Amino acid sequence: MIAVAAAGAITPVGLDLAETAAAIYTQVQLFEDLNVLDSDGEPLSGMKIRFADDLAGPARLAAMAHAVVDEASLRVGPEERVPLILCCPEAGAFADSPADWPAQLLATVIAEAPIAIDRARSRVIARGRAGTVEALGAALALFLKEPTVTYCLVGGVDCLVDTDRVVALVDDERLLTESNKDGFRPGEAGALLLLTNRPDSDAMASWLAAAAGHEEATRGADRPTTGAGLQEAVSKALAQAKVAYPSLACFAPDFSGEQRYFEEFLLANSRLAKAPVTAAREIPALSVGETGAAAGFLSIAMLAFLHSKGVHKRPSLATLSCDGPERGAVVLGPMPERRR
Repeated sequence: MIAVAAAGAITPVGLDLAETAAAIYTQVQLFEDLNVLDSDGEPLSGMKIRFADDLAGPARLAAMAHAVVDEASLRVGPEERVPLILCCPEAGAFADSPADWPAQLLATVIAEAPIAIDRARSRVIARGRAGTVEALGAALALFLKEPTVTYCLVGGVDCLVDTDRVVALVDDERLLTESNKDGFRPGEAGALLLLTNRPDSDAMASWLAAAAGHEEATRGADRPTTGAGLQEAVSKALAQAKVAYPSLACFAPDFSGEQRYFEEFLLANSRLAKAPVTAAREIPALSVGETGAAAGFLSIAMLAFLHSKGVHKRPSLATLSCDGPERGAVVLGPMPERRR
C-alpha cells in the first residue's frame, strides 16, 4: 500500500500546508502589483509569496523548496535516506541565470535538507507543468524497483511573478487582463508530497491509483478541444482504484483560468459521469494563481490534507494538465482507520 505520509506547501495565501489549505477551502485571494504593464498599459497584479528577503529567480525557488522539504520531512527518521524528485521551470525560464541552475537548485536543496537525501536516486525535472506526470511515475517506480526505498519526496516549485516571466506571458497573451479574458493570474508556489510504501495510521491519505493519458489537441495544435487525454487518464486511474466516478467525494483540477483547460476538464468528466455527481470541487488556482510546476502537486496535497482532517470520507480525484500532451489523474482516499 502506498500513502501520502506527509506534505508541505508554501503559497501566496499560506506559509505551510495547513494555512494554504484553509485559504483555498475558503477561497481567499491576495493580489499584489507586479510593476509590469499589460498590452493596454494597465498595471498587472499577481499572487506572490511574502518572503522576508527580496529574492528573485532560482534563489526564490530555492527558498520555496527549502520550506516544503522542511515541512514534508518532519516525520522521517534519522536512519532514512530519502530520494527527492523535484520539478521546476524549464532552464530557459530565467535567462540571466546559469544554464545549469536546475541542477544547482537540486544540489542546494539536498545540501541544506534537514534529513538525509538519497543523492543517487534524486533528480530534478526542469519541464514546468509537463514534468508532473513524469515525476510521479518516477517516484512510484522507485517503490516497485528498489526494495530498500520506503519514502520518496516528490513535488515542484515555480514562480511566474518574476518580472521577465510576466513580460513574456504578456507578450504571449497568456495573462488575464481587461482585453484578454481568456487568461490566468500569475502566481508562485512550492508543494511537496512524502510518499511511502509502509504507511502508519498517521499518514494523511491512501494513494489508490495514478495514471497518465496522452492529449493530441494540445495548446498550439490546430485541433478542437476534446478532453480525450484527460478522460483516458481519469478512466485508467478509476479502474485501477476500483472506484466508480459518481462515488468521488471531491475533484481538484489543476487548471488556472484559461478556457481550453476548463473545457477539457468538463468534456472529459461529462463523458465519465453515468449518474448525477455531487462531488465538491477544490481549485487551488483561485487562491494562488498559475503555479506551473507546483500546480498538480498542490492539488494532490490539498486533497490529502482534507482526507487527513476527515473532510472527505470517500475517494477524491486530482487531474493534471499542461500545454503539452501529458495528462494525469491521481485517486486518493482516507486511510483505512478513518473510514470507521
